[in-house]
Amino acid sequence: MEIVKNRYGVDRVIEKIDSTRIRVMGESLLSRGSQDEEGNQIMFDFEGGPCFNVGGKILYIGMEYEITSLKSEPIKEENVASVVVGIKA
Repeated sequence: MEIVKNRYGVDRVIEKIDSTRIRVMGESLLSRGSQDEEGNQIMFDFEGGPCFNVGGKILYIGMEYEITSLKSEPIKEENVASVVVGIKA
C-alpha cells in the first residue's frame, strides 16, 4: 500500500489488488469519468487529482504501469471515491 497526496494535500490510498489491478481511493467531494462509444470507462478524475486515462501511466511503489482499464467502485461512505485501475507492466 502507498499513500500519496493530491494537489490539495488530501490522501489517496493506492493498493495493489493483484498482478493486473490497483485500487485508488480517497476523500473526494466529487469525481467524474467518461466512456467510449461502447460504454467502457476510459477516464476517472478525483477532485484535486489524480486523473487516470486508459493508455496512460500510473506509478506504484517506484514502478510505472500502463493503464488498461478503469472501473469506478460504489462506496457507501459519503465523500469518498474509489476506482480500480487495470494495469500491465
